[in-house]
Amino acid sequence: MNISFLKAFNGDSILITYRDTDEVCRNILIDGGPSQTYQRKGKKGKPDYGELYDLISQLKKNKLKIDLLILTHVDDDHIDGILSWINSDPIAHQIIGTVWFNSGEIVATHLAMSENPALEIPLQIKMGYNTSIKQGANFTKWLKDYNLINDTAIFAGRSVELGELKFEFLSPNTDKLTRFLMDWKKEDPNFNTSAKYADYSGTLKECLANDTFEEDDRVANGSSIAFILTYRSLDKYLFLGDSHPGVILEQLNALGFNENNPLPVKLVKISHHGSKKNTSNELLKAIDTDRYVISTHGLHHGHPDKVLLARIIKNNPKSRIYFNYPELTSLIFSKQDKLDYDKFQFFDAKDINRYE
Repeated sequence: MNISFLKAFNGDSILITYRDTDEVCRNILIDGGPSQTYQRKGKKGKPDYGELYDLISQLKKNKLKIDLLILTHVDDDHIDGILSWINSDPIAHQIIGTVWFNSGEIVATHLAMSENPALEIPLQIKMGYNTSIKQGANFTKWLKDYNLINDTAIFAGRSVELGELKFEFLSPNTDKLTRFLMDWKKEDPNFNTSAKYADYSGTLKECLANDTFEEDDRVANGSSIAFILTYRSLDKYLFLGDSHPGVILEQLNALGFNENNPLPVKLVKISHHGSKKNTSNELLKAIDTDRYVISTHGLHHGHPDKVLLARIIKNNPKSRIYFNYPELTSLIFSKQDKLDYDKFQFFDAKDINRYE
């Protein structure tokens, strides 16, 4: 199994490639990052293509597809890259096998509640394409029209076996889904997106000395899909999306994992781009791994928080922290940090498959 963390700006886009029982190459894509992960305007108005565009082009060239697309939640930095692709590619539906996505309609059906109209995600399909989907279509309708979406809700406690893979879902739970359906409203896209790095002037020790934990309460993050992925009944991987730590810890405890019996995994994709509000010390103690992945370019929302990295290093002095934007490490870690904690290491996420 190979795992690639695309350069998805302030978001997530993760490709998992493996061989199934029939030895056929399969591809799973978790999220698509913000729109520029696929395409944005470059110099002189010409398109500037991102790593999601490159990935899809390579799949087409090799006559492969995204066998499973998992959209963890509705935030722009996880879903807009996929929407950008669909809006501009008339054969996008031919490259997708099955989609797991807790749409408003699916959640409403699961909870036997009314739909939230704010959860309807519009598409702007370009005119003139040879497609049955009209301009301005709803994303869920697009998925249903092409028979792509699995209309069963994803929630904590559910598990799915798919060939050589087993998914054990840790989030969202019923409370988080209910709040999502009732309370979610799309935020102002200009909210808290100023292009600046977080303040990394303090040392790791100073961060820990002033550390207090306050759990994230964002509705969309609480609805995020998170899961343990087991490959061939042996190797386990933990993908936490933007989930809330209390929910993850509660479900790990239900599965028998805790500080005294931590979940052994090859790697953990840290929740919410390294936000200090989405990974507690208690959660870190319930996970047994040396490899922690941070997915963000560091320009939005002050992520990753240095105190979160300090928690990881305190919990596991020999931790190996992987960044899909490794240039961040020169901004985050000081010479004093390496003197104070000389056993932790940081790496480029492109090297995550090297399990030496």
